[in-house]
Amino acid sequence: MKDFIVCMAIIPILILFMIQIGVDQNNNQIIGVIQSITYAAKEDAKQAGGFTPEIRQSLIDGISEKTGISAGKIKVTADQHIKYRYSVGENRLIHYRVEVEIESIMAGDEFYGIRDEDNRYTYVIDSYTASEKV
Repeated sequence: MKDFIVCMAIIPILILFMIQIGVDQNNNQIIGVIQSITYAAKEDAKQAGGFTPEIRQSLIDGISEKTGISAGKIKVTADQHIKYRYSVGENRLIHYRVEVEIESIMAGDEFYGIRDEDNRYTYVIDSYTASEKV
């Protein structure tokens, strides 16, 4: 009888470990999508000489559409003024920062007593790229 009681206590914890593997895979897939869409927007910005409002909006819309994350949880800050290829030094570098709030990083958050505010993180891509606009 005590073995049965111990099993009944352990099984929910083991099930949460298995569910966590699926949650991790989902979050990794979301991060991969964010990275690929950001890379494509960066390449467009290199050709344009900066992140135009159209490129920024297509980046936000693309991430929102492919991941299901609302556009309000996606923040893009980037150089908007045009930079040229033949500028010297840092004057040709385009800075961009993409922040995406990802929820549900832990399976069974209620079981472990984790609040919803604590069960999320912000994935950040903060980088530079050189302008190719002539």
